[in-house]
Amino acid sequence: MNTQQHTPIFDELGQGILAMTDPAARLECSRRAEQLLSHIDARKSYEMGTVAERVLGIDRSGAATPAALGSEICRELLLLIDEISAATVTPVEAAAEPVLTVDEVARRWNVSAKTISRWRNRGLIARTFTFEGRQRVGFLESSLKRFATAHPQLVRRGSRFSRITEEERTHTLRRADEMLNNGTPISKVVATIARDTQRSLESIRQLLKQASKNEGAAPGKLNERAERRIYKEFRRGKSLAALAQQYGIDTKVAARVLNRARAERIFELPLDHMDSPEFKKSGADERILAPTPMAPSGQRLPRKPSDLPAYIASLYDVPLLTAAQETHLFRKYNYLKYKTSKLREELDLARPKARLLDEIESLYKEAIETKNLLIRSNLRLVVAVAKKYIGSTGDLFDKVSEGNLSLMRAVEKFDYTRGFKFSTYATWAIKKNYIRAYSNEIKQTDRFRTGQEELLDASPGHRSDPTAQLAAQRRREDQVSGIMQRLTDRERQIITSRFGIGSGREPMTLKDVGVELGVSKERVRQIEARAMQKLREAASHARLDALSDSGEFAFHSN
Repeated sequence: MNTQQHTPIFDELGQGILAMTDPAARLECSRRAEQLLSHIDARKSYEMGTVAERVLGIDRSGAATPAALGSEICRELLLLIDEISAATVTPVEAAAEPVLTVDEVARRWNVSAKTISRWRNRGLIARTFTFEGRQRVGFLESSLKRFATAHPQLVRRGSRFSRITEEERTHTLRRADEMLNNGTPISKVVATIARDTQRSLESIRQLLKQASKNEGAAPGKLNERAERRIYKEFRRGKSLAALAQQYGIDTKVAARVLNRARAERIFELPLDHMDSPEFKKSGADERILAPTPMAPSGQRLPRKPSDLPAYIASLYDVPLLTAAQETHLFRKYNYLKYKTSKLREELDLARPKARLLDEIESLYKEAIETKNLLIRSNLRLVVAVAKKYIGSTGDLFDKVSEGNLSLMRAVEKFDYTRGFKFSTYATWAIKKNYIRAYSNEIKQTDRFRTGQEELLDASPGHRSDPTAQLAAQRRREDQVSGIMQRLTDRERQIITSRFGIGSGREPMTLKDVGVELGVSKERVRQIEARAMQKLREAASHARLDALSDSGEFAFHSN
């Protein structure tokens, strides 16, 4: 409902028109007001009394009246037309010309209904009609032509953007969910999707806003997507009351949604552990969860090697664990996961209890903290092993990164009950990973060398212009960079990692990329296949060779 007020002159004009007993006379005044809109310059001033007389269709009285800018006059006329239309509802069959509904106008101009609503504020005249006994907004054919003539660029620009299809809407919402769940700020989500879909920022923003409203449309009920979103926002610090208000649900309903989401996450936790008979003995909590034994007094930190970068040298500030401390921490780590797994068995996924959820999450958090302490205390072991495998051209940082992953897996798999030192087991695991990686590197080098020899054999004696080759290479790099922009952030990351795109990068396996992104090997394969299809289509449009056949994207799948 329009809450704007008329100036005194137009207020008197409106009252006079609405007092007319003949509906045809009121509609004629509305028609004259609409015609005036096409002739008023928003930057010029007009006498309000003269405009009122033109609307009424009477001769000028000659009396001086206050003036107003054309923009203010247009606002007054639009408000007057709305009031006349609301008070003079006519059957659509009685209209002297065709009448179109909002949806019909949207289809004609290939825009959204919301765009039509915004254009009404720009001067697109709507009137109220009865369609089969129901009052609805309609647009006269003459009003549409008048608006299109007055705003040709606005209509032309709007028609260039097609309405979002249901398939595109579903894909956009799914992608937005994925980015938000990965911690991407909403502003970046909107900007990225708008860029990739060639939609306006406002269109994407309104789509996400409307989807958020619809998620809580049914009283007390939410769909699966909304439940996931509530859980993510709660973990990022949004209060339960604020979430309940945002989704239009009761606070108790929001609490139940959160508890179910927490329970689902708990059932996905990796709780494999090394079991021990002492876990089941009475008093296990007091013995196993006791404070870590103190190191002997006077224990010295190891001497820092002088040839290490500052980051790696800082690892030597963490004291080494004694044998007693190491055994205590591994026993505690596995016992915490054992207790967590036992409590998880009591969890009812349909109606999880908040107290039980709190206890499970607290135990798992303590287990992760214990694991991190074990990892930090053994990072220098990785450095010591990595220095032996970097070779003449290797990068110590790369080797340390690879070794850190092996160390993390070793902490998970180490069976402390056998009495061995963890450093012995971890050293073997790290070396095994380096040897495997070195073997794969040799195989890839051999394949590359063979391909180069075949290329030389296929074109003996051929000498090309180095300058032309360099120019062609740069053009190709620019084209590849351009079509890579069509991919999503995750697709680009997977493609660059898989094919070693970038300075000094080596191709990564599906498994390694999955570890880097925190997803499964099969999920990486699916995203890569989708991204490659996009790149092939983009390459075809850009008149490039199929990327999968080019040296730029050649790789060995593993």
